[in-house]
Amino acid sequence: MKNKKKNIQPGQVHIQLPKDAISRIKLGQAFAEYDRILMEPGVFVMTPSTEAALNPSMSKCFFIGRRGTGKTAITKYISEKYHTAIEIHPQVLSPMLFPLDPESLSDPRQRPFRSLAEAFKRAIQDEVLLEWVKRKLIDIDQLPSILAREVKRVKELDFDLRILEFLESICKPLTAKDESEWLQQIGRSKQLAKTMLEVAKDSSFDFTLLIDRIDDSWDGSDTAVIMLMALMHACIEVQTSVRCVRPLLFLRENVFDRVRQIDKESTRLETCVVSMDWTHELLLEMIERRLSLPFITKLAIGGPTWDHFFEKTASESSESLIFEYCQKRPRDILTYCSFALEIAQSKAHEQVTIQDIMDARRRFSETRLKDLGDEYAENFPQIAHVLSRFYGLGHEFTITGIEDFIKKLLSDKRIQAHCSSWIYGFTQPEQFVSLLYNIGFVGIKTTSETQFRSLGPSSSSPPPVSSETHIVIHPSYNDALDLRPAIITNLEKDLSWQTVGLLTDLPEAIDLDTYIGRLDSLAEELETLPDGKKHATKWEDVVGDIIKLCFFKWLSNVEPRNRDVDGCVIRDWIASNRAKTGFWNMIFHKYGATQIIWECKNYSDLQASDFQQISYYINSNIGKFGLIAFRGEVQKHYYEHIKRIANEKGGLVLLLTNRDLQVFVRQAKNGKTSEGHIQDKFDTTIRMIS
Repeated sequence: MKNKKKNIQPGQVHIQLPKDAISRIKLGQAFAEYDRILMEPGVFVMTPSTEAALNPSMSKCFFIGRRGTGKTAITKYISEKYHTAIEIHPQVLSPMLFPLDPESLSDPRQRPFRSLAEAFKRAIQDEVLLEWVKRKLIDIDQLPSILAREVKRVKELDFDLRILEFLESICKPLTAKDESEWLQQIGRSKQLAKTMLEVAKDSSFDFTLLIDRIDDSWDGSDTAVIMLMALMHACIEVQTSVRCVRPLLFLRENVFDRVRQIDKESTRLETCVVSMDWTHELLLEMIERRLSLPFITKLAIGGPTWDHFFEKTASESSESLIFEYCQKRPRDILTYCSFALEIAQSKAHEQVTIQDIMDARRRFSETRLKDLGDEYAENFPQIAHVLSRFYGLGHEFTITGIEDFIKKLLSDKRIQAHCSSWIYGFTQPEQFVSLLYNIGFVGIKTTSETQFRSLGPSSSSPPPVSSETHIVIHPSYNDALDLRPAIITNLEKDLSWQTVGLLTDLPEAIDLDTYIGRLDSLAEELETLPDGKKHATKWEDVVGDIIKLCFFKWLSNVEPRNRDVDGCVIRDWIASNRAKTGFWNMIFHKYGATQIIWECKNYSDLQASDFQQISYYINSNIGKFGLIAFRGEVQKHYYEHIKRIANEKGGLVLLLTNRDLQVFVRQAKNGKTSEGHIQDKFDTTIRMIS
């Protein structure tokens, strides 16, 4: 296809890009944690939410948005550009031995909840206190005694372990009804805050805490919701009382909605919320900056760059074809543009044509449907199977059509088996429609207008539903579900579900029921298997099954007790790295890891010999990356061994605890395929050894 000549207006400077310009473009990764391009000069787009995060005077501390709206991009940008930012990815909001009854924690004004919030406040303050010592802003010997004692007590504990220790020290006198001791414990964070303010002489002591990726280890239980609520209250109290500590919490809106439902003081939280909103102009700028990156000479931002690389006809706008279709969500727009660009490049087009955009639609639609099921898997386990039941039906439903659909769902044995924990709470049409509306799957049509939910947290209530209402599935799911352009007014009872064409993410030669059953068995074994040499082989089997069942999308050809050609080196597990995107693809490029080594240690305390062993296994032939799965907690001195391996061999070792493996199993059982949890382990390790 030939480029059309551009009309040059008087006074404009004509800029000529190379003829093969489109072949040089790479738009980058849609997931910010893997996106190398994001930190290139001139690529990051400054949004209102970013400006709010950078402006302490705004007193905002909660950044709420749907998945893919730029929360992690902001934390990555701020942590890279500003040396006074600290990233925290809490894991403590997952299941654990909790010292208090969850029912006693529901009221924020009562002592049990106050105890929980105080533990979070103290852990947040300690994060900054430890950073002062680490950066030598103040000598530990010159600290006031209360701060010196605190540093000595917590310097070997990470954020999560501090929370657990503080909870124990505060809750023990509470349950024993020791009034004096409880008051002393509850007052510690206030004493620390007062003394820290006396020490913080200037702005060099001011730090911002970026608390992100809560959902990666969040199980959606009532206990987890209450703990998150306590963290949010702690953030507000610390920000308003300790000038030098500014915690910012980045949270998905469906998780935030759970807190709003139970928090009796939710209006207090609402005043500190920033919505992750994007305008059409900012979304256009995001793509244009990435399009311009390879070129020294750049076209103007605001339309000219887009028009140079994307075809525009008199009847169709490439912008609206993509932006409206993607619900104006930045990650989706970046993904769709990347798919269309790949097609244009493969056909040696000089522009991304309208046809290229249409050809990319099915691939994007399938990706979007899987991502939706993954996004809400923790709230509604296996919700992807409910969405899949729309396959081959119509794109629009009347209320009676929805009623028939619900009846068929409730008689579906697979839905009964895997969605029973939540589906019976949505048996009424209004409830079911509200659920689908809130997750962005459907819109509500009144007269000729269809309203879909916007991205912000302020629009969670759907329009009223009546007998005249029509329910419209969002067009971005039409191709993946092969929906017909028809209005469904009723469904026959004996109508069979259609599933042809839908891709199910399961290991080969295994059905869903068997898959869930094996995951349940793994979860039980992780909970009950004793540690020690006697059960070492069984522990290896458990880890091997986790690799096969939880990482099958990226790791294949999993082999046990693998020996090298000399018969000397024995690795517990080795798996081929076949990932094309995401975390494992990043590991492939960074460490040359075509093969992934897993070592299994059925004991709690790792020794120097364990690190020496895996260091011997990783090499330039298979890659310089390995994992150790063990039964204890990560100790700070373990990172010294990992740092030595990084310095001597240019490799990296990740440590996975029993709790980490439980997270992988739980997410797989719920239908969640995100790599966020293992990415967090990687990020933590890199920060600790850097």
